[in-house]
Amino acid sequence: MRRLSTRSSVAVISCALAAGISTMGVGAASAVEPDTSAVEVLPAGEPVPVSPTEFGYTATHDLTVRASRIDLAQFVASIPVPAQYRAANLALAARFDATVAEALKSPGGCVQVVVDPRATSGNLFNYGFFAIEGKYCD
Repeated sequence: MRRLSTRSSVAVISCALAAGISTMGVGAASAVEPDTSAVEVLPAGEPVPVSPTEFGYTATHDLTVRASRIDLAQFVASIPVPAQYRAANLALAARFDATVAEALKSPGGCVQVVVDPRATSGNLFNYGFFAIEGKYCD
């Protein structure tokens, strides 16, 4: 599992999400706030296991704070794609936003992103966002 800690890590996560979203066929036609009110996220805990066929990235606490401050979820929500994919993009952005908020409830908390390139849903990739308790974060 890789640890993201440099200033460019926010750009790396942004680009990875943008690339994955466009290849998955989800995105937003215009910039709107993702609705996190209906998103349920597990409380912050241990990092989830990552299989050898998946890619796992655990952000540092600092990077998680920066992702929250720059509103990375809004960036994801604003990626322009055909209107039929807007709802899926907003759902992805809302899940990321809610996970960041949950992670930051834990002192020193961070976010883990798991990418499964063997999606069974018809997409090219599946993303998982997990709130990680501060004692497991750098």
